[in-house]
Amino acid sequence: MSTLKYTHAVVCRIPKTYGNDVQSDYPRAKFQHECFVRALRDTGIDVVELPPDEALPLCGFVEDTAVICNGIALITRPGQPSRIKE
Repeated sequence: MSTLKYTHAVVCRIPKTYGNDVQSDYPRAKFQHECFVRALRDTGIDVVELPPDEALPLCGFVEDTAVICNGIALITRPGQPSRIKE
């Protein structure tokens, strides 16, 4: 059985429009996302940070739309219409 080693992560910063359609705490979400990115970097993973897209309030969850392993990409299709453009 082979062991998977994660080497890279792609994340998108939290846009200021995050939570406009639902009740949320933008400062808290931003802080939690920064902690998440720091934790990834602390494990030695190369983190690529994309700028936030104010037109896509949930773009901070971009890391769950694709997984790449051994050169094969699995691209997911988010169920929420607001996430399709991610």
